[in-house]
Amino acid sequence: MRRFWLRALQFLLDFTLLEMAFLGVYWWRFKTGQFANPVIFTFEDMIVPSLIVSAFWHLFFSVFGMYRIDPLQSRAIVLARCAQAALYGCILIFLLTFDPSNPFPTTRIVLLSYGIVVLAGSAATRLALLTILQELRYRGIGRLRTLVIGSGPQLENTLRFLEQRTDIGADLIGILSDDRAYADRREFKGGVTQIRRELTENNYELVYVALGDGKEQMLRRVVLLLGEFPVRQFLPSQQYQELLGYVRPIGQHGQLMVEIRAELLTQIERALKRVFDIVASLLLLILTSPLWLVAMILVILDTGRPVFYTQLRVGEMGRGFFILKFRTMIPNAEQQSGPVLAVRNDPRVTKVGKVLRAMRIDELPQLLNVLRGHMSLVGPRPERPEFVSEFERRTPLYARRLNVRPGMTGWAQVQLRYDATQVAPELKLQMDMYYIENMSLLLDMKILFMTMFVVLRGEG
Repeated sequence: MRRFWLRALQFLLDFTLLEMAFLGVYWWRFKTGQFANPVIFTFEDMIVPSLIVSAFWHLFFSVFGMYRIDPLQSRAIVLARCAQAALYGCILIFLLTFDPSNPFPTTRIVLLSYGIVVLAGSAATRLALLTILQELRYRGIGRLRTLVIGSGPQLENTLRFLEQRTDIGADLIGILSDDRAYADRREFKGGVTQIRRELTENNYELVYVALGDGKEQMLRRVVLLLGEFPVRQFLPSQQYQELLGYVRPIGQHGQLMVEIRAELLTQIERALKRVFDIVASLLLLILTSPLWLVAMILVILDTGRPVFYTQLRVGEMGRGFFILKFRTMIPNAEQQSGPVLAVRNDPRVTKVGKVLRAMRIDELPQLLNVLRGHMSLVGPRPERPEFVSEFERRTPLYARRLNVRPGMTGWAQVQLRYDATQVAPELKLQMDMYYIENMSLLLDMKILFMTMFVVLRGEG
């Protein structure tokens, strides 16, 4: 709820800023007499365009994750996102208003100035909001209810860190530890086995996991359990590496910590991602319809019917669905072998199937899965039920992979080969987890752009 009001406040601040910037540019362009005005606009004429431009910027800010209001966010990250949004937004406006007969009129200085104002204003409001929230936390207002779970020196170091760094605003409410040395502390709530009860009864916002060395099994159970609750959880980067084998540490005031985000995308970002999936899928269906016809004919001429192949996969929140593909293997390929992972030079793959896989044409029917809501254009690839339990056993954080819709393409797909699950399953999982922990609409666009080159080079 607190984040909702902060987002609402930021939205209103952005709206006010954008309206003032647009109307200020209007005054400069048409009212100061510094530019020739072949068309005269009144103030009333500019109200609707100003609202349209404001809506454009709000959507653009959402794409760049600028409404992920985080009281603990780095100011450098905020400034970088504002700069990217302002730059790309102004480039898009420049292209939309480009006149080939007069490509660089003197009035382009107005657009440049407008972009600078948008950058300065959006950054200033966010940095001011972060500073105000930090100052309030210094004064004990708006502090974040915090639970620390751990043992040994790691727990002691984390408690000392939270006590010293008052700017984080961690209000230490509870300590869970099997170390009885902490039993006399006011915040002590019991042993590590009390996690579910403690999180259910108390509205915690931050959870720091600080288990000592040799507690790998307990660490796995704790992280999986915390994933069931809407809390922000932090753990030392080396322990995250033990869970996953890959680490992208976040420097939090001098300590290398990793946050396992509960909220992967905001509601606005989810809605935008879904709208983009639908629009892009419909467009791709139209553009690739000739390829569908060619693929269907080639499959029939090569090995006959059926043309399509369906297979049960695990989707968002563990729900099963049937994925649709052009058939690239001989009919009844798994009748003798049973379910197996993709392998390089699989003898069951037909001649036509090799070409379809290399060009990713075999996956075009999955556009129908995207339209039905089973998949997204970008996301981790959906796995078969037979393999999901094994992956969860080997990588506890794998369960987070099921928090998002699987995708037709993804970070692992543009970095690795088609058969990566068999050749390097851990590496593929690491890349899937990298995407999940860093997912954003901007990253989705980057992956789609990279996918085009993978297809053109035939490296599927």
